Amino acid sequence: MLERNSALKGQRIHGRFGKATEKSGVTIEEIREFSYLDISLWEMNKASLRSKLAELLGIQDLPARQGSIALSGGRLFSLEAGHLGYLGEAGPADILAAAIAPEEGSVVSLGHGYCCLRLGRPMVINLLRRGIRQDLRDKAFPVHHVVRADIGGIDLLLLRRDGGHFDLLVPRSHAPELWRWLTRRAAQFGYQVL
Repeated sequence: MLERNSALKGQRIHGRFGKATEKSGVTIEEIREFSYLDISLWEMNKASLRSKLAELLGIQDLPARQGSIALSGGRLFSLEAGHLGYLGEAGPADILAAAIAPEEGSVVSLGHGYCCLRLGRPMVINLLRRGIRQDLRDKAFPVHHVVRADIGGIDLLLLRRDGGHFDLLVPRSHAPELWRWLTRRAAQFGYQVL
């Protein structure tokens, strides 16, 4: 498999930056190897399709709207009725692509056109609040919640991995602009590029 070229080549420099503290308030990591699938199911509520996918993936049921379910090596999520997404390793992506017949839906691999950034540490929510018009409190945006959002006019997919980590999936063409936005605002908290 060919190694994916970074959309942030020349901009992503490892180290600590911004406010001088022993511990960085935010960590930023580019996830270089991932699969991102856009899945449309023609008959999402058809019991046979739901049960087939659940059995193949080893899950109880497909995710609820704006929710996600852990798979071995990734997450299956739903943004709207009849529409799923997958973000993670290639194994489950291959299973999904093979499992859905053309008469049941479509599976399109979009990973080559996106950049995935993982943000973490205690000040990450404060950083994201500076640009996202989304309530990020635990009750309103729980762990494994996923939404389409924008930061400064840059459309992205936002997934809460756990209490202190978020994945941002952004088109490659907008990744440098998002990187500049994040690093400028993260400097006040101190940030580390992993």
